[in-house]
Amino acid sequence: MQLFLVILSFILIFAFNSIDNSIAPLIGPLSEDFKVSPQRALWLISFCTGGTVVGLILGPALVASWDRRCFLAGCVLLLALSQMALVVCPNFLWALGCRALAGVAAGLIASIMWRLTFHDISKNYYAAMLAVLMSARPLATALGVPAAGLMTYQWNWHWPVTVIALLAASSGLILAWYYPRNPEEVEATPPSPKPQESWLARFLNPYRQALTAPYAWTYYLGSTVNRMAYFGFYSLCGLWFPYHYGLDLAKISLALLIIGLADCLINFATNSIIKRLGHRFTYLSALILSLVILPLFIYGGLNLDWAIAAIALFMTLDRIYSMALVISIPQMFPSIGEKTAFGSLNTLTAWGAMTVISGIQGTFTPLWGMTAMEHLLLICFIIGSLAITYVQYKTGQFGIRN
Repeated sequence: MQLFLVILSFILIFAFNSIDNSIAPLIGPLSEDFKVSPQRALWLISFCTGGTVVGLILGPALVASWDRRCFLAGCVLLLALSQMALVVCPNFLWALGCRALAGVAAGLIASIMWRLTFHDISKNYYAAMLAVLMSARPLATALGVPAAGLMTYQWNWHWPVTVIALLAASSGLILAWYYPRNPEEVEATPPSPKPQESWLARFLNPYRQALTAPYAWTYYLGSTVNRMAYFGFYSLCGLWFPYHYGLDLAKISLALLIIGLADCLINFATNSIIKRLGHRFTYLSALILSLVILPLFIYGGLNLDWAIAAIALFMTLDRIYSMALVISIPQMFPSIGEKTAFGSLNTLTAWGAMTVISGIQGTFTPLWGMTAMEHLLLICFIIGSLAITYVQYKTGQFGIRN
C-alpha cells in the first residue's frame, strides 16, 4: 500500500506540473486565443505561481488542523475544476483568475505531499517520496510538456489541459481515499488557535518557527534567487528558442523532451551519487559546473544541438545539487522538530522564484530585450549560489562547523 501511495503521489504531481510547465511553450497559441501579446501571456505563469505561493503559505497550518483525506480531496477538485475552466474562459482576465485558483490548489497539495513525506509515510519509503518530489516536475517537462505541445500542434491547447486535469483528479482522489491515518488521530480534535492569535499568525506560525533556525532566512532567500535561473529559463523558453533558433512549437516540444528526460532521470541516481562521492564533493562540483555551463548557452551562441546538450546538462546538475540540499535540510536545521514547513519552504522558494522571474520577464522583456533577461538569469544564479553555499558551510555540511 505504501508503494501505491508513492505512485499515486507521483502521478498527481506529474499531472499538475505538466500543465504549468506547458504554458511557456504554448505561449503562442494562448496569446492568439486570448488576444494578448506573447510577453503578456507569460502572466498566465506568474499568476499561477503566485497562487501557489499563497497556497504554500496557508498549507502547513491547514494541513495540521484539518482531516488530511478530506483536505486533499477538496484541493484536488479545486485544481482540476480550475484547470478545466481555463478551457472555456471568455477572456484573458478570467483565464488569469483560473490560473491563480489552480496555483492555490497546487500549493496546498504540495504542503500535503511534504507532510506525507516527512511524517505520514513509512520511513522505508522516505527516499522514494523525496525522489518523487524532485523528479515529477522534470518528468512533466520531459513527457507532459512535449505531449501537450504535440497535441496542441495537432488539435488545440484545450485537449492537453482537459486530459491532464482529469489525470490529476483521478490520481488525487484515489490518493485521498487511501491517505494513511495514524490510529491516535482518528478521534483527535484539531487544536483550536489561541484566542489572542490572529488568523494570519496562525498560518504564518509554522514558517515563523522554521525560520528561527540559524541561517534559515539566508538559505531560503538564496535558494529563491538561485531558482530564478532554472525556472526563468523554462518560463522564457517559448520566446527564447524562436528568438535564437527560429523553432516552432513542435521543435520546441522535441527540445524540451530531450532536456526534460535528462532533468528527470538523474533524480533516480542522485542519492547514489551523493553516497558514493560524498555530499561536499557532489554539491560543489555540480554547482561550479553549472556556473561554467550557463553562460555558454544562455546567450544563444552555440549551435542548436550543442545548446540543447548544454541546457540538458545544466538542468541535470541543478537536480544533483538541489537534491543534495534537500537531503541535508534536517542536518542544516536540526533544532526544529516539525519538518513540514521546511518542505513547504523548499517548494515555496521554487514557486516564488518562478512567480517573480516570469512576472519580470512578462513585463520587461518587451522593454529591455532578450539579452537583458539572459543577463538577469546569470546574475540570479551567481548571487543565489553564493548564499546557499555560505549556509552549507556555516551549518557544517562541508565537514567544518562554525
